[in-house]
Amino acid sequence: MVTQAERDHFQRLFRQLDTDGDGTIAQVDLDQLVQGMVMRAGAAPGSEHWRRVTDLGNRLWDELRDHTDADKDGTISAREFVTAYRRPEFLERTVIPFELAVLELADTDGDGRLSVGEWMRWQEAKGTPAAEALSEFGETDTDGDGYLSRDECAQHIRTQYTS
Repeated sequence: MVTQAERDHFQRLFRQLDTDGDGTIAQVDLDQLVQGMVMRAGAAPGSEHWRRVTDLGNRLWDELRDHTDADKDGTISAREFVTAYRRPEFLERTVIPFELAVLELADTDGDGRLSVGEWMRWQEAKGTPAAEALSEFGETDTDGDGYLSRDECAQHIRTQYTS
């Protein structure tokens, strides 16, 4: 049974990925999303960060298409999307590596962790309201050191998709 919180989360995520707003996710939607993220982060086309996020974005699309597109129409419906994101192997093998690569774009000083300033700049670039972004930082910073480690981010992603 899907809770209202899960439904709200998946609807919000689906709308974010459906960049053209046509009610389905196609490869072009993910391509636009990924390229927008790397551009906002200032990653130069062809750079290591650009290639990593682009490759993982392509893997995300391939996994969605190959394992979720039940009607084989080349697009992912909201129902197909929820089915994919509720599969633990999809989350661990595809979603978490992609999300972590995107977060690495925000690590502007390259220290392997995100400060609250880096987090807030990244969230602002994505259009997340400041209060929401700050609250999410606090929830993610489980050790309270003022930084987000890869492990804290990965656990936060798991919690977002499984609770």
